[in-house]
Amino acid sequence: MSVKILITGPPRCGKSTLISKLINFCSQKEHNIYGFITPEVKNDDRRLGFDVQELDTKKRYKLARVGSYTTQFKLGKYHVFIEEFEKIISHLDSLDFKPVDIIFLDEIGKMELYSEKFQNFIRRIFQTNINIIATIGQKLHHPLKKFVLSNPNIKLFTVTRENQEFVYQNIITALKQANKI
Repeated sequence: MSVKILITGPPRCGKSTLISKLINFCSQKEHNIYGFITPEVKNDDRRLGFDVQELDTKKRYKLARVGSYTTQFKLGKYHVFIEEFEKIISHLDSLDFKPVDIIFLDEIGKMELYSEKFQNFIRRIFQTNINIIATIGQKLHHPLKKFVLSNPNIKLFTVTRENQEFVYQNIITALKQANKI
């Protein structure tokens, strides 16, 4: 049986930091991990946007930026580059013949869900026996969130700045109990 772990919480509570710690932990255990992270792009202390980076190849693409861009999608002050993001999804879709221990997704959020290709990917992998650890927006209102949460294997963890280490330890325990690490 696969493990499906979702990490949620308010903005800037440490979801991405937590998933990075989990990626580091699983990497040290020599697992075949795939997926992506969405690091912030900053200039001085000002956030300019987000990139999306493949875990296995370290290839990095532009996900969203503030500024004067012409893109089909915009979320608040951010222009979203779906074509760039979908390069990662194409890469993940090509993993069918590789051994995969865990797929990490940071994150299932509004920007990423502009991509139909990503939505289809999420629907497909959450119905497989692949282990998944993902972050998902706490206030996200999207049919895909309801679909993901309806999976009987889901373990949902809510993180705050105060309980990040506690949640980390609980996720490690859940992975150990499922014999995934």
